[in-house]
Amino acid sequence: MASGPHDPRSSWWSAGDGADHGSTSRPNGSHQAHMPPPTLHHSPPDPSDTRSRSLPLDSPWALPPFGAPTPDEGSSTPEDPAAEPPRQPSAGRHPYARPYGGAGAEPRHSAGHASPGDPGEAYPGWVPEAPPEEPDEPAWPPRRLVNRPDKLVASGPPRTPPRTPSRAHTPPAPEWDRPGIRVEPSIPAEPEAAPETEDAPRSGITREPAGPYAEPGDPYAEPAGPYAEDVPVEERIGGPPGGRPARPSRPDILVASGPARPRGGGRGRHHRDQADPRPPRRPRTPRRRPGRGLLTPILVVVVLLATAGLGLVIVNWVNSPTSSGLRLAAGDGGSGDQAFVAPPGISGNGSSQVLNAVTSVGSTVVAVGSDTTSPVPRPLFLVSPDGGASWELGRVTGPAGYQPAGSAGRVAGGAGRWLAAGTEAPGSAGASARGMWTSADGRSWTAVDPSRLSVFWNGDRITDLARTASGFVAVGSTTLQDGGYGPVAWVSPDGQSWSRVDTGQIGATDKVRAIRAVVAKGDAVVALADPGKGDTTSVILRSPDGGRTWLRTAAALPGVRPEPGALAVAAKGFLLVPTLQKSNAGEVRVYCSDLGDAWSQCGVIGGLGREATGVRGLATSAAGVAAVAESGWERYGVFTSTDGKNWTESTDLGQIPGTLRGLAVTDAGMLVAAGDQRAGGLDNLPVLMTAAKGKPAAPVPLDEISGLTRSARETTALVAAGNSFVAVGSVKGDAGIWTSATGQNWKAVTSPALGGAGRQALNDVAHGPHGWLAVGSTTADSAFVRPLLATSTDGRSWRHAPESPALGASGRYAVVPRVVAAGPKGYVLAGDDSGPDGVVAALWFSADLRRYSRSAPESLPAGGADVRIEDVVATPDGFLAVGGSGTAGRTSGVVWVSRDGLNWTARKRVIPEGARSASLRRVLLQDHEVVAVGSATNDKGVDQPFAAVSGDDGVTWQYSWLPADAAATVLDMTSSDSGLVAVGSYGPPATADSAVWTSPDGRDWQRHTLTGDGMAGDGAQWLGAIAVIEDRVVALGRSTTYTSDHLTLWRTSFSR
Repeated sequence: MASGPHDPRSSWWSAGDGADHGSTSRPNGSHQAHMPPPTLHHSPPDPSDTRSRSLPLDSPWALPPFGAPTPDEGSSTPEDPAAEPPRQPSAGRHPYARPYGGAGAEPRHSAGHASPGDPGEAYPGWVPEAPPEEPDEPAWPPRRLVNRPDKLVASGPPRTPPRTPSRAHTPPAPEWDRPGIRVEPSIPAEPEAAPETEDAPRSGITREPAGPYAEPGDPYAEPAGPYAEDVPVEERIGGPPGGRPARPSRPDILVASGPARPRGGGRGRHHRDQADPRPPRRPRTPRRRPGRGLLTPILVVVVLLATAGLGLVIVNWVNSPTSSGLRLAAGDGGSGDQAFVAPPGISGNGSSQVLNAVTSVGSTVVAVGSDTTSPVPRPLFLVSPDGGASWELGRVTGPAGYQPAGSAGRVAGGAGRWLAAGTEAPGSAGASARGMWTSADGRSWTAVDPSRLSVFWNGDRITDLARTASGFVAVGSTTLQDGGYGPVAWVSPDGQSWSRVDTGQIGATDKVRAIRAVVAKGDAVVALADPGKGDTTSVILRSPDGGRTWLRTAAALPGVRPEPGALAVAAKGFLLVPTLQKSNAGEVRVYCSDLGDAWSQCGVIGGLGREATGVRGLATSAAGVAAVAESGWERYGVFTSTDGKNWTESTDLGQIPGTLRGLAVTDAGMLVAAGDQRAGGLDNLPVLMTAAKGKPAAPVPLDEISGLTRSARETTALVAAGNSFVAVGSVKGDAGIWTSATGQNWKAVTSPALGGAGRQALNDVAHGPHGWLAVGSTTADSAFVRPLLATSTDGRSWRHAPESPALGASGRYAVVPRVVAAGPKGYVLAGDDSGPDGVVAALWFSADLRRYSRSAPESLPAGGADVRIEDVVATPDGFLAVGGSGTAGRTSGVVWVSRDGLNWTARKRVIPEGARSASLRRVLLQDHEVVAVGSATNDKGVDQPFAAVSGDDGVTWQYSWLPADAAATVLDMTSSDSGLVAVGSYGPPATADSAVWTSPDGRDWQRHTLTGDGMAGDGAQWLGAIAVIEDRVVALGRSTTYTSDHLTLWRTSFSR
């Protein structure tokens, strides 16, 4: 099934469009798309993010066909008027109260004003989100940092990302008592040997002498030995990337201080040794040979005396303790694209791309859209500098410190300035998820700094753009206190600095609601808006000053729906054409207005056949006005006019497959249409067609555009058991499983359990007493996501898990297990359950991989509400789960424990001292202690990873910071008998590099900077999964830029 939904009633309307297109009123949606769980904020975005790919934050599907025209020289783009179902925002901040300005106030400006809250989507059927309750728990116990966070120093200049100021507002109240609006008069894969058995002999690891440590009886004791100048040792692995000088370090060995541990077998995030009844080992004290105690100081004195006259400073070197314990050899990293391939027989590439809008200015044509093929969505900018003859991928840059939004829904331009914007309300994700870009030539685009978008509130939705003589105007809707929505507009001289024209300055909400379409001729602006409740006649608004002040016209045109594409600019004024309707004679009325105030019928578009549905949209250029009409199923014709009064059928476009969403006409008369289509059952590909005047439409060869095509592939988890590595994820729209005995050569598993109708993906895998269990999701259609479970006894042959009522999802939008852990008692699965009543945590238990039971709501703390479980580990007492709870920016770490895997009890919330927000990401068992890692936000607003260690099953915790002098994120962690290794990213989200941290015990950590192909450089890199077998360490990740996207594979070993 295609990744992008299509409306079976029409090839024009956006997928998932639930509106009644035969009525001017906006119905209450009877169905809501599933709401993704409240994702905890991490930088960069978690590559294992399991939100439904059918409904990303910047959804490419809620977009209409064809764009509204721009003034004189181009056209802006249309918007689908259909109400979108509400969804749960993925991350961000919730609002604080703010007074709402009344009517007559001046437009609000970006600088120094409060930003919005998160009222959610502003459409029928929306249910406002209840504010989260504060945890009903005692105050945090005193905490003590074990290491010295003030002394954590890493190489390279500080790269603190800019952050949007914390702002808030209260959504405006509906103005029912207002008198109304002023009304005017009228690495390559290859075969490998079979994995060794569990009983195969294993090589040892060279152990270093242990340094002096505190007695293990005091869990909060400081290390007895001195700090190594209180500065973590950092080593770079491999050669430096281009443009970065190499440090004079030892690239062959990474050393972490701490006691050595005996070697062990295969380990992964969910394959961990259970605690045994023996007490913890006391670290050994190094022995000294007789006579060495006297010889060393004598040598030191001699060396000092010999070098004093030369001014050499070697005292610090002599006095510094020698690092010992966990050692990592220099690793090798590179692309994993050829290692993690699809099994034979899978066609296509799983691509998910769509073009939402297109506009033309002179000979430059720009089509915009989105690409959600990769875990990191990207906006699409396709540019033609020669009137549609040739096409290339635009260049996109953004401000440091932000992960750019992934979808462009509207575009407008003219006179050397271009603007593109996303059309989704970002919700609690805030301004950074809004998405707005500017350009001087249509080819090179720069993302607007989110800190300059404070006048766009979290519940605001942009529906259309237009270029004016004084800059730009954007229109849309804002969420009101009662859950309804009202009109809103924004104006800008350059697309960077914005002023807000609020609901009270446009009209009372009982008269006008969301503005759906806008066009401009100079600074004269005309817009179409939804009528107030109970009315069926669209509202025509106009602004004489570029959108700063608004008036409602007295015109009431029957049958006109407020839809983008219904308005256009003509040589002597404005045109309005009712869309999707025609008379019995096959005619469509055309209305004209000089200034946008008084409207009258001025022409007719005729000759439409019985199968025609009417005009789909208008576009304007110096060549005149073009109207595209659907003459049959996926067949289109073009009518043209120079004045809006006399129309001629100029071109039969023939059959255009898929859904058309944008239309533009160049000054030379070349018509350009954009949209998307299904391909190969799973792929959703962009559509771009051109038609010269009088000629049929021809497709643009998109496969020849460098950097446009991507293949869907993702590795989400890596686990080692015995002598085998097992990785899971997705490839080309199907679930993917790969196995390896070495970590270098990987073999794709072929199994019916991994494919089927729709899209499948695996999120995690675990090995336990009854074999392997992999968990994920399957999307049989665009609206519902169901659990996917696969089992194996040997890691090579996989089959579907038996059907179980406990895994059912009747009446729910999405039920997705995201993590799994195994222990002696069985297997625990944890994930999310999304439905009309919100999102709750969901947990299941199986003792034998044949029967599954789900934890009842009364068996979960607070019924599982407002909690996202990120990881689970088996303990000697049962199981322990970690995650986060609260609104983004105000979260706290969650710890649940269970003896049977079904009944869960909450421990006290976890948050390190000095942090205002925290969440836990990974947890494992190491030497009878639980070690968890997560991310915390300090008082300066900087995200930093931390670790928490508990020796009493999560009752009390010791905290320590992982070294980072810039934003950093830990994404996975594994344990070995030599210590702990965690992986993630270091640096601002859009420019982060892969990072590794090591620790002997979970308390003292060192960061190691990685270099080389795919580990650092342009774009964003991270390692998201890691596992170890004996002394072999393997990590998987990703390296992505705007024009490239690759899996990465990094291998190293513990030094002998």
